[in-house]
Amino acid sequence: MSPGREETDNRMKTILITGGSGMVGKRLSELLIEKGYRVIWLSRERYVKAQIPRYRWDYRKGEIDTEAVEQADVIIHLAGSNLGDGSWTRLKKQKIVESRVQTAKLLLETVKRMDKKPEAFISASAVGFYGQQTGERIFTEEDNPPSSDFLSRTCRKWEAEAFRFREELGIRTVALRTAFVISRESEAFGKMVLPTRFGLGAPLGSGKQHLSWIHIDDLCRLYLKAVGDNSMQGVYNAVAPEFKTNVGFMRMLAKEMKRPFFMPPLPAFLLRVFMGQSADMILYGSRISSQKVRDAGYEFVYPTAKEAIKATLQAMKKGKRN
Repeated sequence: MSPGREETDNRMKTILITGGSGMVGKRLSELLIEKGYRVIWLSRERYVKAQIPRYRWDYRKGEIDTEAVEQADVIIHLAGSNLGDGSWTRLKKQKIVESRVQTAKLLLETVKRMDKKPEAFISASAVGFYGQQTGERIFTEEDNPPSSDFLSRTCRKWEAEAFRFREELGIRTVALRTAFVISRESEAFGKMVLPTRFGLGAPLGSGKQHLSWIHIDDLCRLYLKAVGDNSMQGVYNAVAPEFKTNVGFMRMLAKEMKRPFFMPPLPAFLLRVFMGQSADMILYGSRISSQKVRDAGYEFVYPTAKEAIKATLQAMKKGKRN
């Protein structure tokens, strides 16, 4: 990180996180507290005496504990239904969109009614913004999605709602388009590790699709930077600098686990049988640039897949969270 751009007085700042109990939210909360920030969550249940105080909200009913929002110096919006949890039925798609867009809308409406405004609104997004396709093109934050699939449309709505904080209230707003997160807490990464452990690791589909990825600690440190660096505004790709195809990633995983890698690719049609339309998330993928976050002064702790995979496998073995 660039020390000159970081704020130094963190101790009195309160960071409100939505989706704090999720994989990213828990690790991010730990790092924020280590840095001297006070962290509170918006959650399904109110429990203000918890180690991390929790305040209640329900976006479907338009209910929110305004006490939490009033305390917030910065809001980090991570809430959203798990994309990989089940097939994308009509109802599931509706939940995926509403859990991201309606929650941001509820936060905005709440902030509008308050005298005190947060200094920044930092929102999750996804590299799915660029569309589900396979190619050698390197996408930057300046590119518009060339295709209009469900995930791309969802990301556009997600970000549009987030940037209303900037457009309507003049609040510094950042959106991090997040890649596949490598973490011992990741169910998706665990599903890669399990068959590989038994020598059954295999590419998915053609294996030629690019897998954009980031280690959870780098992702959370990017959120930390977005909190403390007032020069950060707009959209940033939260992706590691190294490009990897699906087959390259799976081969690297097998190598780090000291397991053979000889299985034929898992056919796309089979993945679609079990996952439906959501299989496209892993069957397609282009290269995504990390240049903008590096130009902003961020230095990756895990710049290569080998380093990220090795650290995560060690964490799994030792039972650590990251």
